[in-house]
Amino acid sequence: MNQQQYIRLSIVLAVPTLILSFYLGQQDVFYERGQFVQCSVSESYCDAMINSSTSHSERHLRYFVYPSDRFLGLYDINYPMKIYFNTIDDEMLDVSSLVDSTMLEINNCFIWSQKNIACANTKNILPYLTGEGRIEFINPEDEAAFNAIVEEGESYFKDYTLNRIAEGFGLFLIFATPYLIFSWLVHYVIYGAKIGSKKKRPYQ
Repeated sequence: MNQQQYIRLSIVLAVPTLILSFYLGQQDVFYERGQFVQCSVSESYCDAMINSSTSHSERHLRYFVYPSDRFLGLYDINYPMKIYFNTIDDEMLDVSSLVDSTMLEINNCFIWSQKNIACANTKNILPYLTGEGRIEFINPEDEAAFNAIVEEGESYFKDYTLNRIAEGFGLFLIFATPYLIFSWLVHYVIYGAKIGSKKKRPYQ
């Protein structure tokens, strides 16, 4: 194998290896990097538990944040509100007399910034609900307080983009080093220490 062949082979192997390394770097292969922030809406207080599993959070209204390793759980939402759910007939039904914020917390519900909600299980409330709906605060000041505590909770999250890029490069080096060592040893055994084409002597 001459020098040009060795470089071409290295590039062909390096590109998919680099892609795989960055992909694995995003998957937290070294350690779990889950971020769990829970906020008591009524007390306007947030508590951050970085690098914690979200599986222990059993009673929260989960506010949607990106990426998926972030969990913002809201509880004690003691504000008067209207709660609506879609029916299987595609109608919006007011279920405020049957559902309160506590039920949203214990039924694995999500809420988005537009106050749309989605719950995993609403059949125990009414059998013809789809699980998707929305909430409306009765008092504007309550909605403002709700938005404020959400913003505070989001401020606790950390950005690990640079860490994941560094992990990707680290994985790439881990994958690439054995190849470089092995290929050099093979070439050394066959051709000697120098990688390249043999030069002919002038008189040949």
